[in-house]
Amino acid sequence: MKASEFVEGLKGISVRTDLLKKQGVSDQFIEGRKRSYLAAYKGGGSVSQYPLVELVENYDCSNLEIGMITFDERIEQKGRFIFFGRFEVDDLAVDLITGSVVMLECGLDHILYDCARNDSSFLDAILNAAIFLERRSGEEGLYENEELNIQRAEWFGDIAGGEKYYDFYKMMLGV
Repeated sequence: MKASEFVEGLKGISVRTDLLKKQGVSDQFIEGRKRSYLAAYKGGGSVSQYPLVELVENYDCSNLEIGMITFDERIEQKGRFIFFGRFEVDDLAVDLITGSVVMLECGLDHILYDCARNDSSFLDAILNAAIFLERRSGEEGLYENEELNIQRAEWFGDIAGGEKYYDFYKMMLGV
């Protein structure tokens, strides 16, 4: 998946305002949720073999949030890693040796999770996760349905490249 396809896919995520209001969620929170799926084009036209580099360099990702995933304001390369974002406090990076996306312990080169075989697959998997997370936040019973959440996490792992990535998406969904 290209950065532009990811951004367009995010625009298609529908925030169910009516369901959130029934849950007692504030208008301010709802507006923030809507902004969390928007990444405006910044210009510049950076071209890279890595879609995640193009995403961060060409789009304003400051409000972009998918589950606990956020994106940095700029790309930083250190050693064998291109750092592009965070999962809570831990770092998300592309491993330049393997091309895979990994989650590293904050400030260290210790890999906590393998996230995807490459950054294109990562964008595809987290777009699908975003769609499910938004649906899960509004539809009663989805959050508690552990079997469904495990199935979805494994499906996101398959999109990311296979069974090796299941644990990351299970952790992302809290199962």
